[in-house]
Amino acid sequence: MRMDELIARRVLLAQAIETADTQGGLLSEVERDQIDRQARHDAGVAGEERQAVAPEHFVDVRAQRVLATVQRRNPTLAAMQEPGSLRGWLTVGIPMAALVLGVLTDVIANPHRVDLVSLPLLGIVAWNLAMYLVLIGGWMLARRGRQRPLLAGLGRWTDGPRALKRRPGNLQSQVTALFHLRWYQATEALHIQRCKRVLHLAAAAWAVGVALSLLTRGLVVEYRVGWESTFLNAGQVHAILSFLRLPALLVFPFQPFTVQEVASLQFTQGGGVAGARWVYMYVALLLVLVVVPRVVLAAAAYARERMLARKVRVDLGDPYFQRLVSLLSSARVHLGLITHREEDRSALLRVLSQEPDTGRTLIRSGHDDVLRLIDLSGAPAPAPSSPASSAEAGWMGRLLGLVSRGKASVNPVGETLGAAREDCDVVLHVSGAAGDPAAAQPLLQWLGKPVLALWNRPGPPDPGQLPFDAFARCWVQERTLLDAIGRLLPQAKAAGFARIVTAWEARNQARFARAMAVLAEHLLYAARQVEEVRSNALTVKSLIPTERQAQSQARQAAMDAVVKRLDASASEMFSRLRKLHGLDDSTAEILHERMREKFVVQQAIDTPQAGMAGAATGAAMGASVDLLVGGLTLGAATALGALVGGSAAFIAAAWKNRATPGGATVIQLSDEMMQAMVEAALLRYLAVAHYGRGPAGAEGELQQFWKSDVVAAVEARETFLPPFWTAARTQPDSGRLAMALAHELETIARKVLGSLYTAA
Repeated sequence: MRMDELIARRVLLAQAIETADTQGGLLSEVERDQIDRQARHDAGVAGEERQAVAPEHFVDVRAQRVLATVQRRNPTLAAMQEPGSLRGWLTVGIPMAALVLGVLTDVIANPHRVDLVSLPLLGIVAWNLAMYLVLIGGWMLARRGRQRPLLAGLGRWTDGPRALKRRPGNLQSQVTALFHLRWYQATEALHIQRCKRVLHLAAAAWAVGVALSLLTRGLVVEYRVGWESTFLNAGQVHAILSFLRLPALLVFPFQPFTVQEVASLQFTQGGGVAGARWVYMYVALLLVLVVVPRVVLAAAAYARERMLARKVRVDLGDPYFQRLVSLLSSARVHLGLITHREEDRSALLRVLSQEPDTGRTLIRSGHDDVLRLIDLSGAPAPAPSSPASSAEAGWMGRLLGLVSRGKASVNPVGETLGAAREDCDVVLHVSGAAGDPAAAQPLLQWLGKPVLALWNRPGPPDPGQLPFDAFARCWVQERTLLDAIGRLLPQAKAAGFARIVTAWEARNQARFARAMAVLAEHLLYAARQVEEVRSNALTVKSLIPTERQAQSQARQAAMDAVVKRLDASASEMFSRLRKLHGLDDSTAEILHERMREKFVVQQAIDTPQAGMAGAATGAAMGASVDLLVGGLTLGAATALGALVGGSAAFIAAAWKNRATPGGATVIQLSDEMMQAMVEAALLRYLAVAHYGRGPAGAEGELQQFWKSDVVAAVEARETFLPPFWTAARTQPDSGRLAMALAHELETIARKVLGSLYTAA
């Protein structure tokens, strides 16, 4: 991919930022995803009216979005998208400095005489002739591919001091170093031509400076032209001057001179003449041998530079750019499903099809990548015509019979098979018995697609099979299945499938966050529940049995009112959890029964006779809470209720009187009771999230050891929970409080899931 220099600079800077910023200090993952979507929209890739977009244009549009975001956080890095000002100064400053040096080269000599064998003059000529030979030799070697240009490493400094930073210290230094490394790799040829142009202009300017000095001073000074030498005689000097005269003849028709004339010009013999033609010969010599060739070479380098500046090469083979280019087209990944029993099919669909009414589409990413399912299960079959075909009563035998009889073109089953053979990228074959792989082999061979073998039974699978235990029990395991599918996909769909996986995980995380928000709302509602006990204040009359009975009934009525409201809230929470996880109302009773079997613990209450009335009332409330949460508190609610009711009812009632401004007795769940309800809510979430999952024939998706994991996780955070209940009781309903509690519940739930599944 080739692009303009400024565009390439933006693109490579954006690449360096995103590559070095692994921790999201400049761009978070959410922002990068938003930039992807915005760039697709800006480039005309997204939407119904899609346009054909060149990769370089899309990459540039996205790079501009990246740099605009980084501009707000690190203007220094964003400013690197423009070339450094030092490059412009060097481009002009070096030739100007050479011009001044040329003037000084002549000025430092005797201002009143011109030496015919002047060392500066001969040095300039010799140096340029030598450079021409070097350039010719380098050009010939470069054409043969035997030599890297000498100027390949030169030019890094032309972009300013930033190019010299190589210490991998903070993020800015890392981005700077990485950018310049890749920038000079991509623009090496461009920088070579840029350096050549500057150096050629500098050489020409040096010669021009010498010539200008001679001509300008000749206006006010009479030059004495001659020569002097320790080792050269007149004949040798004549030969040198004759050679130097030849290039000058291209400009002026200089007359030849004899050896005697040259000898008469020797300064040591009192010679020297005032001759303008010798000055003109020097100027013409510099013009022909230095100025004109160098200007021509500088012009050629400039032309080459401009061409290369419009075609900076960026390697699309880099994984970074492969991902960006893949955004220009959406991936369509098709999975074929082959099962031998309905329970196998249902078990896998519980993992794959997590949204109601999705049809063949399992998920769609934000970039319109689609994961679809072609179900080859349960197809109708024609009437069997032989005992052998009667034995093939299962759907597999029917499909194989259709294939073998060549009816695929006229039968709906055949159309499904044709679509699978044409579109499928990976076939998922679910086995639940030892003979299933052999039974499916003819169809799998006919389809000719990569096969992912899945084992839907407890116990070790055969080699090459992925067990349901590895991916199906909980959503935190699903990445295992997706990764296995990704390894079988063609490379052309790898980037699109990666976006599908990202969308899949984002959906799981969003569902998890919504579930914790549902739990938080229910728990805060429970903490806010207050019910006044409508009875007389505690007096000596309370010792009378009838009065105590009336007070007990009043407390029981208050507790029953609280429990009734909590029961409604718990039912609503349970319903919302089921809806989030795609479970219909018919599963409610099944889940209740399974939870009762796994988690309800019958526990007798033995209380002292002295507090029997209070204990009975408290135990009634606790038992109601136990019933409300499905017994998930292991009887803790019952025990706690007995403790509250039986530990000196008079003192408890008096304490409540003091707690209320009006002196009334109120019923409210304690912090200990709220902690028990947190445990119950989390267990209920686990029950819903695991419903219907796991390999067929397993012991069950609910495990008794979950209780200890949940209790341990909640107790580890028990100091963080009471402030939520206090805030709920003293503050009005607040969305921020619910969000904070949901975040805390996420922390606890993730710890539980992490203990259940190491991969979590």
